[in-house]
Amino acid sequence: MEIIGLIALFILLALFIMKQFIAPLLYMKKIDQQSVSDDYCLIDVRDYVSAHRCPYPKAENIPLSYLPRALKEQFECTKEIVLISDDLRGVRMAAKMIRKKKHQSVYYIQPM
Repeated sequence: MEIIGLIALFILLALFIMKQFIAPLLYMKKIDQQSVSDDYCLIDVRDYVSAHRCPYPKAENIPLSYLPRALKEQFECTKEIVLISDDLRGVRMAAKMIRKKKHQSVYYIQPM
Protein backbone atom coordinates (compact mmCIF):
# COMPACT_ATOMS: atom_id res chain seq x y z
CA MET A 1 0.00 0.00 0.00
CA GLU A 2 2.83 2.34 0.81
CA ILE A 3 4.37 1.91 -2.63
CA ILE A 4 1.08 2.62 -4.37
CA GLY A 5 0.73 5.84 -2.36
CA LEU A 6 4.25 6.93 -3.31
CA ILE A 7 3.62 6.17 -6.98
CA ALA A 8 0.37 8.15 -6.89
CA LEU A 9 2.14 11.06 -5.20
CA PHE A 10 4.91 10.96 -7.82
CA ILE A 11 2.36 10.96 -10.66
CA LEU A 12 0.47 13.91 -9.14
CA LEU A 13 3.72 15.82 -8.71
CA ALA A 14 4.71 15.13 -12.33
CA LEU A 15 1.29 16.32 -13.58
CA PHE A 16 1.55 19.49 -11.50
CA ILE A 17 5.02 20.28 -12.84
CA MET A 18 3.90 19.66 -16.40
CA LYS A 19 0.81 21.85 -16.06
CA GLN A 20 2.61 24.73 -14.36
CA PHE A 21 5.95 24.83 -16.16
CA ILE A 22 6.06 22.74 -19.32
CA ALA A 23 2.60 23.19 -20.88
CA PRO A 24 2.79 27.02 -21.08
CA LEU A 25 6.01 26.72 -23.07
CA LEU A 26 4.22 24.64 -25.70
CA TYR A 27 1.90 27.46 -26.73
CA MET A 28 4.42 30.31 -26.49
CA LYS A 29 6.56 31.12 -29.50
CA LYS A 30 9.40 33.62 -29.56
CA ILE A 31 9.49 35.97 -32.54
CA ASP A 32 12.02 38.60 -33.48
CA GLN A 33 11.25 42.29 -33.30
CA GLN A 34 11.56 42.86 -37.04
CA SER A 35 8.76 40.44 -37.91
CA VAL A 36 6.17 42.24 -35.77
CA SER A 37 3.68 44.14 -37.92
CA ASP A 38 0.18 45.55 -37.57
CA ASP A 39 -1.19 41.99 -37.72
CA TYR A 40 -0.54 41.55 -33.99
CA CYS A 41 -1.89 42.98 -30.74
CA LEU A 42 1.14 44.06 -28.74
CA ILE A 43 0.82 43.85 -24.95
CA ASP A 44 3.67 45.06 -22.78
CA VAL A 45 3.39 43.19 -19.46
CA ARG A 46 6.35 44.95 -17.84
CA ASP A 47 5.71 47.32 -14.96
CA TYR A 48 5.06 50.98 -15.68
CA VAL A 49 8.61 52.10 -14.84
CA SER A 50 10.30 49.59 -17.17
CA ALA A 51 7.85 50.29 -19.96
CA HIS A 52 8.36 54.04 -19.56
CA ARG A 53 12.17 53.78 -19.61
CA CYS A 54 12.26 51.57 -22.67
CA PRO A 55 8.92 51.91 -24.49
CA TYR A 56 7.96 49.54 -27.25
CA PRO A 57 6.24 51.23 -30.22
CA LYS A 58 2.51 50.57 -30.65
CA ALA A 59 2.34 48.37 -27.54
CA GLU A 60 -0.33 48.73 -24.89
CA ASN A 61 1.20 48.63 -21.42
CA ILE A 62 -0.80 46.37 -19.12
CA PRO A 63 1.41 45.32 -16.18
CA LEU A 64 1.21 41.68 -15.22
CA SER A 65 -0.55 42.45 -11.94
CA TYR A 66 -3.34 44.30 -13.82
CA LEU A 67 -3.69 41.79 -16.65
CA PRO A 68 -6.50 39.60 -15.20
CA ARG A 69 -8.70 42.65 -14.63
CA ALA A 70 -7.89 44.09 -18.06
CA LEU A 71 -8.77 40.79 -19.72
CA LYS A 72 -12.17 40.80 -18.04
CA GLU A 73 -13.01 44.47 -18.57
CA GLN A 74 -11.46 45.99 -21.65
CA PHE A 75 -9.34 43.64 -23.69
CA GLU A 76 -10.80 42.68 -27.05
CA CYS A 77 -8.37 41.75 -29.78
CA THR A 78 -9.12 39.65 -32.83
CA LYS A 79 -5.48 39.53 -33.96
CA GLU A 80 -2.72 37.27 -32.72
CA ILE A 81 -1.15 38.36 -29.44
CA VAL A 82 2.49 39.29 -28.84
CA LEU A 83 3.66 39.77 -25.26
CA ILE A 84 6.58 42.01 -24.38
CA SER A 85 8.43 41.29 -21.16
CA ASP A 86 11.91 41.37 -19.68
CA ASP A 87 11.76 37.82 -18.38
CA LEU A 88 10.34 34.50 -19.49
CA ARG A 89 8.54 33.99 -16.18
CA GLY A 90 6.35 37.05 -16.75
CA VAL A 91 5.59 35.95 -20.29
CA ARG A 92 4.63 32.47 -19.10
CA MET A 93 2.26 33.83 -16.45
CA ALA A 94 0.66 36.29 -18.88
CA ALA A 95 0.31 33.59 -21.54
CA LYS A 96 -1.52 31.34 -19.09
CA MET A 97 -3.97 34.12 -18.26
CA ILE A 98 -4.57 34.93 -21.90
CA ARG A 99 -4.95 31.28 -22.88
CA LYS A 100 -7.76 30.90 -20.34
CA LYS A 101 -9.73 33.59 -22.15
CA LYS A 102 -8.59 33.11 -25.75
CA HIS A 103 -7.51 29.73 -27.02
CA GLN A 104 -4.77 30.70 -29.46
CA SER A 105 -1.01 30.75 -29.63
CA VAL A 106 0.80 33.54 -27.83
CA TYR A 107 4.05 35.01 -29.13
CA TYR A 108 6.60 36.93 -27.11
CA ILE A 109 9.46 39.38 -27.50
CA GLN A 110 12.21 40.16 -25.02
CA PRO A 111 13.41 43.70 -25.79
CA MET A 112 17.08 44.51 -25.55
